[in-house]
Amino acid sequence: MFRTYRAVLVLFIASFTMQAQMTDVYVSAHPDDWQLFMNPNAYHSLKKDQHKVIFLHTTAGDAGAGTGENNYYLAREEGSLRAIRLMVNTLVGSNTLGTELNETSVSYYGHPIKRMEYGNAVIYFLRLPDGNYYGPGYPVHDNKSLQKLLKGEISNIQTVDQSTSYKDFRDLSMTITELLQKERSVGDTLRLNIAETDTLVNPGDHSDHRYSSYLMQGLAKDAGVQFIRFYIEYHTNTLPMNVFPEDYLISAGVWGATASGLSDMEHNSTWDSVHNSWIGRQYFREEELSPE
Repeated sequence: MFRTYRAVLVLFIASFTMQAQMTDVYVSAHPDDWQLFMNPNAYHSLKKDQHKVIFLHTTAGDAGAGTGENNYYLAREEGSLRAIRLMVNTLVGSNTLGTELNETSVSYYGHPIKRMEYGNAVIYFLRLPDGNYYGPGYPVHDNKSLQKLLKGEISNIQTVDQSTSYKDFRDLSMTITELLQKERSVGDTLRLNIAETDTLVNPGDHSDHRYSSYLMQGLAKDAGVQFIRFYIEYHTNTLPMNVFPEDYLISAGVWGATASGLSDMEHNSTWDSVHNSWIGRQYFREEELSPE
């Protein structure tokens, strides 16, 4: 089901010199993943002229609450939006953009999806059900998960807000493929930023992280992806810090903005010793995809 590619460039680094005319896609299984595992790369992507940066959040990260518990999933989304606004506004000087996002409703492969734009950042929340740590899903979503959809154990999956339903894995894959094809400008290099799926390198990761990555790897060739960055995620809190010094401030500030989104919406702040142990650590490798 999942394609593999020849690696022509493999690096474990904390920063990377970007190419011009790049569309960078940061795929976050939950609304608070990219901030801890893919930053400061996300920040440096936004800094580059002529770069479009897409933040694609695949699941709602609702932890089995659905639309209950005072809309926990919306609080997590607010955290991601605050983090993106913070990064963009560090780059625009005195004329900051405020809190208003350019928000439109778009349709990809017949599915309505909300599109948000802020500076050179484009944000999507697909709001698929949180699949639980090992992928069994939650009762509120009929125990459905992205893992089960990709493995063929279920035939369809509905978003937590019931805005749309994907009839099978191909339906979801084609929707994201069309999204990337329409967002990418002609001639731009397209690069994915996704979770590492080699469990020897990235052990103990969340099911939603891994299967969001498998999903994107499977559609990469059809979408015209040229580069993929694979990030170690949960396991990085056991690795040495490798983000210094101004990049560390960006990483910590972005996480603080994320945590404030939850606390301002009356949920527990994630500014705690567990989550903060990931700050200052970013490990990834990069592959150039063979045109074959």
